[in-house]
Amino acid sequence: MTDDRADRIRRGDDGTFVVDRSLVSNCFGCGQANQQGLRLRFREVDDGWVETRVRVPRHLCGMDTVVHGGIQATILDEVCGVAAQLGLPPGSTDDPCVTAELSLRYRRPVPIADDVVAQARVTGVEGRRISVEGRIVSPDGEVLTAVTSRWAQLVRPPA
Repeated sequence: MTDDRADRIRRGDDGTFVVDRSLVSNCFGCGQANQQGLRLRFREVDDGWVETRVRVPRHLCGMDTVVHGGIQATILDEVCGVAAQLGLPPGSTDDPCVTAELSLRYRRPVPIADDVVAQARVTGVEGRRISVEGRIVSPDGEVLTAVTSRWAQLVRPPA
């Protein structure tokens, strides 16, 4: 991560971080103030990947032993969004990135008994448009759910 992004994150003692932004403190996926949310934390891993790990509560299952597909989509949307935000070119504004398109391929069930590991990385940047790929992987590295996504960086009007 570039130094000009350091003010956008808050690091924990365990090396994970949250994106510290206004308007997202109660986000279902990443909001740390949302007691009913997933409260996702992130870390940067090898080769430009961003990762989150979460134990999904049993009440968010689809079938009794499987993480609901909508929850999988939420987790992937969040990790892709963090990758997009961190992948903005140096000198970019701090305006947030929002999902423009999210396409998932559910390959295998994601067991609710295991930690869900989701990873994402930027595959292309054209101005304020960012392309990201992501995945949920099993403990042995098998891709369970794959995603491709496009993001747009918002432009805030001058104050």
